[in-house]
Amino acid sequence: MNLEQWLFSLPFRLRSFFHPNRVDEEMKEELREHLAQQIRENIATGMSPERARHSAMRSLGWITQIEQQCRDAHGGSVLRDFLQDFRYGFRQLRRSPGFSALAILCLTLGIGANAAVFSWVEGILFRPYPHLACQ
Repeated sequence: MNLEQWLFSLPFRLRSFFHPNRVDEEMKEELREHLAQQIRENIATGMSPERARHSAMRSLGWITQIEQQCRDAHGGSVLRDFLQDFRYGFRQLRRSPGFSALAILCLTLGIGANAAVFSWVEGILFRPYPHLACQ
């Protein structure tokens, strides 16, 4: 997606983030209109109403799947999913503080040890002492 397309879609993305229910209802209404139009076209070709509806549902595909694809295309779901995951993680941290403290301690020690070993190896292998390089 280039910058022009991104800037063009920015107002809609912001609207879908701040008013997700309204955007979702508009999308569902539009899909219902497409389905109704397809049914009318099928009836105009001579199909029975029941068969016209079945044919329209088959040609459009699964409505729930189309709705999810539209939600994903809006782009607001990425930030919404991140916030949902963040809240879930924070709730889990509060629920078991002992496990959380242990996990944070292990990560701290692991990252610190990794940084120390890398700086030691980098100093020995990649930047040898100057007096050894001159000989």
